[in-house]
Amino acid sequence: MKILALTLAALAASGAHAFAADLPLSSRITSVTVHPQGAAVLREAAFSVPPGVSVLVADDLPADMVADSLRVDGLAVGGVTIRSVETRPGKVDPEADPIRQAIAAEIETLRDKIGSLDDRLAALDLRVKFIDQLAESVPQGLAKGIAEGKSIGDWVQTAEGLGLEREKIDQQRSATRIERRGVEKRIDERQRALDALPPVLPKLMARIELMANQAATGNLSLGYRTYSAGWSPAYDISLALGEAADEPKMELIRRAELHQETGEDWAGVALSLSTTRPAEGTQAPDLSESVVRFAPRFAQDEASESMQLARPAPAPTARYKMEAEVGGGADAVVQSEAVADFGDFRAEYRIAEPVSVASGEGSRSVRIASEAVAPAIEVRAVPAVSDSAFLTARFKNKSGAPYVGGNAVLYRDGAFAGTVPLAFTAPEAELTLGFGIDDKVGVTRTTLDRKTGERGLISSEKTDELRYRIKVENRHARPISIVVLDQLPVPEAKTITVQSLAEATPPTESAVDGKRGVVAWRYDYAAGETKEIIHAFAIRWPADQDVFWEN
Repeated sequence: MKILALTLAALAASGAHAFAADLPLSSRITSVTVHPQGAAVLREAAFSVPPGVSVLVADDLPADMVADSLRVDGLAVGGVTIRSVETRPGKVDPEADPIRQAIAAEIETLRDKIGSLDDRLAALDLRVKFIDQLAESVPQGLAKGIAEGKSIGDWVQTAEGLGLEREKIDQQRSATRIERRGVEKRIDERQRALDALPPVLPKLMARIELMANQAATGNLSLGYRTYSAGWSPAYDISLALGEAADEPKMELIRRAELHQETGEDWAGVALSLSTTRPAEGTQAPDLSESVVRFAPRFAQDEASESMQLARPAPAPTARYKMEAEVGGGADAVVQSEAVADFGDFRAEYRIAEPVSVASGEGSRSVRIASEAVAPAIEVRAVPAVSDSAFLTARFKNKSGAPYVGGNAVLYRDGAFAGTVPLAFTAPEAELTLGFGIDDKVGVTRTTLDRKTGERGLISSEKTDELRYRIKVENRHARPISIVVLDQLPVPEAKTITVQSLAEATPPTESAVDGKRGVVAWRYDYAAGETKEIIHAFAIRWPADQDVFWEN
C-alpha cells in the first residue's frame, strides 16, 4: 500500500464532467495563523471516492475568504490526482444555523410550557367556579336543614371546608401565574438573543474534481486567507526599583488581543500568532518627482512664525495606584505562554493548547511571552514646562522579535503608573519609557535676569539676553542619573544669531532626539546631592526688524 501526495493540477475553474459524481465533503478547521491584519486558515477533511472522476463538494467555506487564495492538497491511498478546484457562491439558509436553531427550539418549548400553564389555570378557574356555586347554596341549605331539625354544626363544617378548598385553589392559581410570568420573561430573553444574532453570512462552495485510478480514501487540506481576523499587541511592563542597593529589574509581558469576524467559530484549533504583515504590501513604495519652485513672498509675520519653538506636551498629572493583596502561603497562579519560533524574516508564537475563538464576539486576550529586561534608569526633567521630574527607563529589545506597536500598561513597584502607546521597535533597537513622576527629585527653574538693548553707532543691532538658574536635588538614598532638558532658540535667518553666554553651563548633549535647539545636561547625582545649572544665551538681530519666540 503506497501513500501518494496529491498534486494540484489546476486552480482555474472548470465544469465537472457529466459522468462525475458529486460527493459531500465535510471539513473542520484545525489550525489558524493570525497576522496583525488577516489570517491563514487550514481545514482538514477525510474523503472516500470510487474509481474514475468524482467531485468533492465543500459547501461550508466562509464568504469572506479570499477566493483565489484557496489551495488544496493532501494524502491518499492509491493513485489520486486533483484535476481542478472551482469556487462558487453558496446558498444562504438562516434556518440551518445551529445556534439559531437551538434558540428557536428553546423558544418553542417555552411557548408550549405557556400553553400547559394556561390549561392548568383554566382547570383551576373551573374548580373555583364550582366552589363558589356550592358556597352560594349553603345559606339555602342551612335554612332548610334548620326547618327539618338538622344540626347547624354540619353546615358550619361544610362552609369551613369550602373556604379551605377555595384558599388552596387560590394559592395554586397564584403559583401558576408566577411560574407563567417567569416563562414569559425567559421567552423575551431568548427572543432578544435570537434577534441579536448576526445575520447568517453566505457561504462559498468549493468543487474539487478528483481522478482516482481505483477506489481510494485519504485526507485533504484546504488552506485559504481571510481579512476578517487579526490581532493587536498589548504589553504589561513592570519596573521594580527595590531598595537603595538593589539593581532595578523590569519584566515585559506580551499579550495578544485576538479578534475574528469570519462568520465561523474556531473551535479547539492550533493557533499561531505571526508578526508578519502581508496586508501592508510586499515591496517598497514608489517615489514621484520632487520639484523645487519659487514661492510667493508673504508678510514678515508669517516668516516670523517659523521661529516659534513648539512646547512639549504638558506632562500628565493624573496618578493612579493599584495594589493586589495575596494571602500568606499562597502560590502564584502560573500563566501559560506561547512557544516562540523566530527567524531572520519572521516571528511566530504558537499557542501551546487548543484555542476556541467565536466569530464576532469581541476579542480574546492571550499571553504569548514574557522577558526579563535590564533597564538603565534615569530621571528626566523639563523645568521650562513642568516642575515635576519623571522616572524613565531605557532598554534594548533583546527578545529577537519586534515589539509590534500597541498599548503598554506600566507598573512601578507594583503600583499602576499609566498607559502609553508603544511604538514599533525592531530587535536591538532602544526604547525609552516614562514611569511617572519622581517626587524625590526636585527641579526648579528661576529667571535671573533679562536684558534688552541696541548696539552700534546708529543702532544697527538689537539684543536680548536671558539668564536662568536650574536647581536640581537628588533626595533619593541612592545615586541616580538625572537629565535636564531645555531650549536654545534656533535662528531661521542668517541675520539672526543665538549664542550661549560665558557664564552658561555647557550642555552635555545638543540636538537631543534630533530636535534642533533642544539641549540637555546629563549628570550622575550622588544620594542627597544638589547641582545648579546656568542656562544663559543672547539673541541678536537687525534693529529695523522684530522677532519673537517662546521661552
